[in-house]
Amino acid sequence: MKDVICEETARLGVRLYHDRLRAVVLTGSLARNEGTFVKDEQGLRLLGDAEVMLVFDERVALPSANALAVIREKIKERIRRRGVHAAVTLAAVGPNYLRRLPPSIFAYELRACGETVAGDPTVLGLIPSFTAADIPSEDAWRMLANRLAEQLESVDELLGGRSTLSPEAHYRTVKLYLDMATSFLVFVGDYAPTYAERARNLVRLAESAGGTTSWPFPLGPFADDVASWTAWKVSASSLVVDAERVFWERAMNHAKALWGWELARLQGLDREGTPSALMSRWMRRQPLDTRLRGWAHVARARGWHRSWRLWPRWLRQVWEGSPRHLVYRAASTLMFELSDGVEDPHLSRDLGHLRRDLPVGWWLGESEDDSLGTLAGATLANYRTFLRETRA
Repeated sequence: MKDVICEETARLGVRLYHDRLRAVVLTGSLARNEGTFVKDEQGLRLLGDAEVMLVFDERVALPSANALAVIREKIKERIRRRGVHAAVTLAAVGPNYLRRLPPSIFAYELRACGETVAGDPTVLGLIPSFTAADIPSEDAWRMLANRLAEQLESVDELLGGRSTLSPEAHYRTVKLYLDMATSFLVFVGDYAPTYAERARNLVRLAESAGGTTSWPFPLGPFADDVASWTAWKVSASSLVVDAERVFWERAMNHAKALWGWELARLQGLDREGTPSALMSRWMRRQPLDTRLRGWAHVARARGWHRSWRLWPRWLRQVWEGSPRHLVYRAASTLMFELSDGVEDPHLSRDLGHLRRDLPVGWWLGESEDDSLGTLAGATLANYRTFLRETRA
C-alpha cells in the first residue's frame, strides 16, 4: 500500500522533472510506517494524506502551485487504479530550504524518519543536525493549535447534537490525542519522533510522576488514552463508525487544560488563567516585525492589488496580533465554547468579535448568517489559506 504510493509518486516525478529533480522524499506518518490504511467499499483508503517533498537541484525554478495540483491529481488517479485511495500533498523545495530549516518537530522528524524514495539518498543530510531538546516549546504549542483548528471541520455535526462521531470526526480526534502527547512531551523534554515511542515515553512518565500536581491533568488516564489510540492508528483495518461523542468531549477537556498549561509556561507564569486571557497576553508579547511578516504573507496570498480594500483592516489588526495568532485565538475559543456545551448555534456577543479579528471575515459564497457554524467555516478557511503552508 505504501509502496504503491511511493512508486507512482516517484515514477511521475522523475518522468516530469528527471534532469532537474534531485530527490523524491516521503515524509509524515507514512514515512514512519505509522500510516493508517482501512478497507471500505472502494478498496484500501489512507486516512490523512501521503506527504511528499520534491527536492530540486540548485538554482532550478520550482513548479507553480497550479502545476503541483495537476501532478497531485495524476498521482491520485494512478494509485486509485492500483486499488489504493489516498490524498497526496506535494511540496517543491530546493536544497537551501533543507539547509535553512530551523529546529522544529517537522525538521526533526524529516531528518530522522524521512524516506528518500527516488534520487539522492543523502539529501536529508542537508538538514542541520540538532537534538530534540533544541525544538522550541512554541513549535510544540503551534502543533496543538493546528490540531485544534482542524477540529473546526467537525463543527456542523457537533452542533447537530449527534451522539456518535462520524468516522472523519473520530479520526481528527485521534490525531488531536496523539499530537497533544507530542506537544506535551516537547514541553517536558521527553519527545521522540514516532507515535509509538511517544506513547511509551508518556506511559513511563505517568508511572514515574506519582501524585505530582505540575501537569495539566492526571497523566495516567491520558497516557492510557494515547497508548490505546496509538495502537489503533498504526494497526487499524477499518473505520470506527460508532465512537461516542464523549470521546471527543474527553479529548477537548484535555486540550483545553493543555492549552492553558502550555501558554502559561511559554510566558513564564506560575499560575494559569483563562484560555482567552492567556492567549491575549501571549499575542501582546509577539514582536512587531514578526506580526508584519505574517501580514505580508496574507497580502501576497490574497494578491496585493486584489486585496487593496482589506488593507485598512489589516493595518488595524497588526496592533492586535499576527494572522496566525488571531486565527488560533478564534479557533481555540470556538472549540472550547462548543466543548463547554453550547447548544445555541447563534453567536454570543462575546464571540462576535472573532470574525472581525480574522484576516478575511467573509468568504465569497459564504452564508452571512450570524452563527457558530459560519464563523467556524470562516476561521477554517483562514487557517487553510494563510497558515497551513507557511510558518509566517
